[in-house]
Amino acid sequence: MDRLAGEQEDQERVLNNMVLKELLGELGEKEREVIVRRYFLNQTQTQIAGILGISQVQVSRLEKKILKQMKEKL
Repeated sequence: MDRLAGEQEDQERVLNNMVLKELLGELGEKEREVIVRRYFLNQTQTQIAGILGISQVQVSRLEKKILKQMKEKL
């Protein structure tokens, strides 16, 4: 029983990764960079803002917009 649950979790993880990869591929370069830095590199909005040369508020708005778009595509 434990083995079946583990296999299902593995399959779900693979499927989630495939969907995430597809969604990230549909983003523009700047949008993808924001999401990757924020959720994979664990950078703060302030850090990202400094790198991109925009304000933290702009990063926050951009992140919110991107996540909404990604959710709508699911």
